[in-house]
This record gives sequence, C-alpha cells and structure tokens, in this order.
Amino acid sequence: MPHYLTHFCRARSLFIVPFCILVLICSHVVVAQGWHQLATTNNPPPRKNASAVYDPIAHRIVLFGGSGTSGNLNDLWEFNLATLAWQQIVPVNAELPPVRFTHNAVFDSAQNRMIVWSGQGSGLYNDVWAFNFSTNNWQQLWANGNAAGAPLIRYGTAAAFDPLHRRLINFAGFTSSGRFKDTWHLNVDAPEWTDKSDSNNPLERCLHTACFVPDRRKMIVYGGQRSGTLDDIWALNTDTFVWANLTPPVRPAGRWFSSIVYDGKGNILMFGGQTANGASNEFWRFSLDMNMWELIPSAKSPEARYGHSAVYVPSRNSMLVIGGLGLELYSETWEVSSSTTTSVLQTTPAKFQLSQNYPNPFNPTTIFEFQIANSGLVVLKVYDLLGNEVATIVNERLIPGTYRRTWDARAFPNGVYYYRLQSAGTVKTKKLILLK
Repeated sequence: MPHYLTHFCRARSLFIVPFCILVLICSHVVVAQGWHQLATTNNPPPRKNASAVYDPIAHRIVLFGGSGTSGNLNDLWEFNLATLAWQQIVPVNAELPPVRFTHNAVFDSAQNRMIVWSGQGSGLYNDVWAFNFSTNNWQQLWANGNAAGAPLIRYGTAAAFDPLHRRLINFAGFTSSGRFKDTWHLNVDAPEWTDKSDSNNPLERCLHTACFVPDRRKMIVYGGQRSGTLDDIWALNTDTFVWANLTPPVRPAGRWFSSIVYDGKGNILMFGGQTANGASNEFWRFSLDMNMWELIPSAKSPEARYGHSAVYVPSRNSMLVIGGLGLELYSETWEVSSSTTTSVLQTTPAKFQLSQNYPNPFNPTTIFEFQIANSGLVVLKVYDLLGNEVATIVNERLIPGTYRRTWDARAFPNGVYYYRLQSAGTVKTKKLILLK
C-alpha cells in the first residue's frame, strides 16, 4: 500500500473561520494521526477516574481527585500549558470536598471557578462544590444527602456546564437504588435543582461520558454500562431538554470510562475506555454534521487505558489525555491534534470533479465533495451573487484523491451563493442556497 502524507484542513474566511472535515474512505489503514507524550515535570501521583477542566483564563488544566495507589484523593493540581509543569494547588481553607472518584467537574469562566459534583468515596455523593481560583477557596454549593427536589446520591454520572443559562446538567448514574436515566440541571447561582427527565431519555446507565457543544447548544452523551457495554451516542438540546439518538449503524465497540471532548469544529473526539475485550487505546471522531464515526489510526498512541481524564485546548487545537488505568496507573499527559486526518481514495480518481453540495438548500452547514486527479494547489472558494469572495474553504496542495469539506454559514445571510473549485488550470463552479 502506498504511503500517503497527512494533510491539514486550513479553512479561512473574510468574516468567519469555517471548520472543515476530511473523512477517511480508503479500505486499507492509513496512518494519519499523531499522538505524542508531553515532556511534563512534577507530575501528580498516578490516578484513575479523576476530573479535569481547561481554564482558558489562566491557560492551564486543573485536575481534581480520583483514585490512586494510596487510595481515593481530593488533591488539586494545575498544569501550565506554556511550561508543561505540574504544580499542586493548596487551598486556603481547611474544609475540603471529601475524597472521591468518578465525579464530574466543569469550569465556570464567569465566576472563575471549577465546580465538582457527585462521585464515590466512603460512600456515594450528590454534593456540589466550587473552587474559586481568585480566592483559592473551596465552597460547598449543595450538601450531600437524599433530599427532596434533588438527584439521588450517585457515582458514574456524566455532566456538562451550560454557561448561557448558568446550569450544571447531569444525566443518569449509579444510585443506591441502581442505575437511573434521569436528567437534572442545577442553577449554580441559586443553587436549585430541576428535574428534566422524560420518557425520551436514553436508557439507564452509569460510567458514561459527556461534553458540551456550545455553538449548537447541545450536551453529547456517549456509551457507558448497563447490563453490558453501551455504544450509543445521544444529543440533549440544552434549551428544550429534548433528547435525540445520533447512533449510526457503524460505530465503535461499546465501552465505559472512555473520554469525549468537543473540538469546536463540529467533531466529538473519543479516546480509550473499557470494552468487552479489555482496555482500549482507540481514537475515534464523530462528525455531528455527517452523523458518522471515523476511526483515526496512529503510528504511536498512549497505552490502552480507561478512567483517564481528557480536555480540549482550543489554542493548541488538540485533545489532552491525563492518567488512567491500563497495565498500571498512569500519571503522564498525552496530546493529539484534532485536525490531521486526510480523505484519500485507495484508487486515484481519473478526473477532476466537483459534486453538488449537500444538503442543498442548507442551514447552517453544508458539505462540499470534490475529486482531483493530479497533485498540486487546490483552491475552493465561496462567492455571493455580486461576485464577492465570502469564504475560502480550501487553499492548499493536495495529492490525488476524493475530499470532503464542511462550511458553516451561520454568520451569513440567506441567499444564493456560488462555489468554485480550481486546480491545475481547471475550474468548476456550482450554485448553493442558504435558507434559514
């Protein structure tokens, strides 16, 4: 099999930066993704089932709790992304959250704090704590205990934070009464819980994972454990609290204790987890636009593990994975870029071709598909009816193959547009309609 180089999707626009996706469609394995272990210093003790958040204010990752070789933990660590150095954070107050693992943590940028909820330690918890980075102080927002109007104490939950409505949103988990499929949200400023469960919730589960997709106002929930491993993926509309099952026919093997993050470009990135055949080190990407899973191979990957922590760092355009359990407990930090997958057909196309975009009309995203028969510079641009260039979708050197790119036009007005593909002196143009 010939060796193909990795190509990057660099979309530019005069007004926005549209995201793009290239889908691997060859029948053989193509190495197109690069993991690397960061040369970190002063690593925290090894652990599994901790929680981690990305703090964009201080450009750092903050890690809390988990289960280590000495038992369950409630320590707090920060990872400086500029120096790659870990340092323990020592709170100024004496009252700390009880030691725990399988809890959830989210970052509240408006209040510059990390919010921690649920988990397991000496028992199960449904308490909520906030660590304020400005004051270096823990504060309990909700006391532990099975009170009316609140979720039962539990572990193995999946939660996300909606900064618009100031809500911690939680789905399911393992309670003292077994697995649940309830949906709740907590007003973190009041605080007050609200039960948003209905008959359309996903099945009961625990040990699943979740992330928030702010530009689409959705919480994504993946996998978990019920009577066995689960392999479904769901989206919760965080404005209406309506669930949608996104599970496609082709998907990863079921798993729990995996991790998912959102890359800000329409993709859910998933790594590792515990499958029916043991720990995994697979790296998958789910396109929200195409409703499709794609396995991303790599010449080098972290060792198989589950119970690791993961965050997405936009400025690095990468997913970072910390710790976890495999052949041993880990404390290392790994990184993988989210934008290095190439769509290359196994057979070289015989001609230069530009397909009609789909869907068309569209709102707000559409997919361009094209073929090139010769290596060289390829330019794909979008124009309005006056001939003004409004977006550059492709402007790079590509090898022969079939490619797909996605344009997010939510910042543009309704109307008719034209897209033009140019390569090796040949030009093709087609019309598309944005209808909101």
